[in-house]
Amino acid sequence: MGIYGHAASSSRWALALALVSLLPLTACDVEWGGATLAFVNPAPTPEPSEQATPDVVLVEPLPEGDLLYLVHLGDGADGTAAGGTADEGVARALPIARMVDGAPVELGVPESIDAAYRARFDSAFYAAGTELPLHAGGHRVGTLIVGGSAGPAASGCLSIGTGRVLLLPDADEPEYAFAWAGEGAYGAPITYDLAATDARMRTFGPVLTENLLRQAGETRPQLAQRVAMRAVPWPGDERPAMAATYLVNDDLGPEPPRNAASSLFFLARFDGGQYVPEWWEVRRYDGAEGRQAFVYFGAIAGPDGRVDFVTRHGGSAPRLAASVDREGDDRRLDWVEPAGCPAVSQLGPGPTMPAGGG
Repeated sequence: MGIYGHAASSSRWALALALVSLLPLTACDVEWGGATLAFVNPAPTPEPSEQATPDVVLVEPLPEGDLLYLVHLGDGADGTAAGGTADEGVARALPIARMVDGAPVELGVPESIDAAYRARFDSAFYAAGTELPLHAGGHRVGTLIVGGSAGPAASGCLSIGTGRVLLLPDADEPEYAFAWAGEGAYGAPITYDLAATDARMRTFGPVLTENLLRQAGETRPQLAQRVAMRAVPWPGDERPAMAATYLVNDDLGPEPPRNAASSLFFLARFDGGQYVPEWWEVRRYDGAEGRQAFVYFGAIAGPDGRVDFVTRHGGSAPRLAASVDREGDDRRLDWVEPAGCPAVSQLGPGPTMPAGGG
């Protein structure tokens, strides 16, 4: 029995040593039969490796798709500059939007443009010799041949592009036009002819204004004053369309209205002996909210319908806005230019807009 018992005890020690040998070689305490054994890993603790993390440089992507340029021809497309400036015959251009599904959408550039981004943008979109179809009056009127970049007009904005404009012989010259190269932009140019307002427009204008203001709930339509009127060429129509802006208790001066005010903008086509509204906008505002008024600017022929542009007045500088004439849909504002770098104020003094029309 004693022998059996000793053999059993040896077996237990062998099992214990086997278990201890399986313990990980790190510092640990083991209790055995009332005794405490400490096992310490003699290997030093490794220092954490310091691996250099490469710097990640984020590059702002350039816009994709077809860019829409606003083009100022105020210095003369045919080389006869108004006022004889040093840039005779040179047109100035600035991208304002991308054309997606026949409508302008956000250009997609940073809010503030730095020199590196501007250089990449100029290289991609102001390549000398690039030819872009030129539109005015709702149809193609010629071609813009890009000449390069002239640098930004304001800090943090895109560069202004330069180029030459080719129009058909004996064509009138628009002050502003649009250039782009997407679907619907190409086609044979049509002579651009300036249209003048006439007595018929000045007669129908107040009548249409009162009806639209009453329809919108304005209680003082008789106080509406005309601040802009323009004859708008409309290919295929018997007579030009009429675009007008009327204000109640306001004007387009630098000071906001003191009390409640209203604005009406309408674009009306001549049909059956009268003018029928094609697109109209009514806004109510006061001095605290800021002015909200629209004035007609121009048009292009888009692939899904005519795109008409207005300037939105309210704030430090007018901004462009647009509406697409889609078949079967009511007209609405489809796009408004961001406030940061408004194109009209960068390219020139703005379209001629005599008070009270003309």
